[in-house]
Amino acid sequence: MAVQHISAKQGAAKKSKLRWLIAGPIFACPVALLAQEAETGGATFTFEVGQRLEYVEEEGFTGVTRDEGMRSLTSLGFGISSETRNQALAFGVSTGVAQNLTNGGPTEFESTRVSLDYRLSNRTAELTFGGFYVRDEVDDLAFDPSLDEDTITTGIGQREVFNLTTDLTVGRDGPVTGTLTHVFEKSEFSDTTDPSLNDSLTQRIEGRLGFRVAPNLETYIFGNLSKVDEQGLGATDRDTSRVGIGATYEATPATTLTAEIAYSKEETGGAIVDATDGMNYAFSIAHERPNGEISVRFSEEDTFNGKRRELMVGRAYTLRRGELSFAVGATKTGGLGARPIGSLQFDYEIDRNSDIEISFEQSGGIDSANSEVVNTRLNMEYVRELTPQSQISAGLSLVDENVLAVGGIDRRSVRFDLSHAYQLGGDWDLVSGFSHSSVREDVLPIRKRNTLFIGIQKSFAYRP
Repeated sequence: MAVQHISAKQGAAKKSKLRWLIAGPIFACPVALLAQEAETGGATFTFEVGQRLEYVEEEGFTGVTRDEGMRSLTSLGFGISSETRNQALAFGVSTGVAQNLTNGGPTEFESTRVSLDYRLSNRTAELTFGGFYVRDEVDDLAFDPSLDEDTITTGIGQREVFNLTTDLTVGRDGPVTGTLTHVFEKSEFSDTTDPSLNDSLTQRIEGRLGFRVAPNLETYIFGNLSKVDEQGLGATDRDTSRVGIGATYEATPATTLTAEIAYSKEETGGAIVDATDGMNYAFSIAHERPNGEISVRFSEEDTFNGKRRELMVGRAYTLRRGELSFAVGATKTGGLGARPIGSLQFDYEIDRNSDIEISFEQSGGIDSANSEVVNTRLNMEYVRELTPQSQISAGLSLVDENVLAVGGIDRRSVRFDLSHAYQLGGDWDLVSGFSHSSVREDVLPIRKRNTLFIGIQKSFAYRP
């Protein structure tokens, strides 16, 4: 069960993006070069501690009822950050200690996260490396923005994810710019009987080399390799590669044209054996307006189910109190019918006491069985300061996987939160609220969880 926090002074609860540290011999020379311009800066420490009492009702969790009834939950968090002209460091760790007061059972840790990000840069190069460790319920991690996944993963049980990421950029202000990214990620499941939840090991390398041919023209070559190894019943390994060229041309100061062409190859082995390869294309045009931008994009991508073609038309506005951007279009793959898709990003300050943020995105993809899907992600957050000492916040999140093939299993997860915080003094807040979550999967019972809570929380920062 995800641990949720709210502070009257800090605004809406913010989720930390989790990173860890990785650097190999290939980066030894750039590190030494960048370190010549490093300088020492001060650090800021943040602390958080909370204690709350919860009442939980569950439905559809066959054989898993230990969270029902009254619970005691202690939340702990610590962070440190430091930034100078050439360096930035951020470290964070948080967890929840839960004890069921109705059903008994052992004390358990939940919503555990550890992260570390580091950036080292100068005028011509930048190196960032970091990573994260997270352990939480599978259903809750479907909403986690730190997991950059194309598939929607749900199910009963626990999931652990360990990620290492390295990014290197050289020639940032020069005529030749290169970027290299390496990702290592390990995912493991426990306390589950779902045969579709398989442990996996993922490694991905991405590279790009750009050439500034003229002040208004850049050409580039790019490529990536990805390898996913799964373990368990029904495990499917996946190898993907892509290499291509592209160009960006500023036709006028307000109009930019972009074109890409690439060759891709994808293979799966194990429980599902399949292979495909072919050419991929993408074209876009963007035109700046006095209050925003108009854009059009068309892409054609080779997939296991045929060519996937997508067309999107977008508009962006710069508002007096925020920003609005949206796009509408359609996706069509092989012999399947066309499906409408869209996206929306809305950040707006309603008045000096309230803010709202909405993000919505749909895209075509494939699931773990290589079936064509349309994935939807929606997030809404609203925060309002009622008085100088109190505030209320509400949030709605949705993830949906619509399998287009006949007989496919669709999935949808929804979570709603409503919280109130009142400043007691001395950095202490009285917090209370309600949360609801539900998971729907075809041919399976709906899983629901309702939680009422009240407690106290203290958050503060220290800079030596």
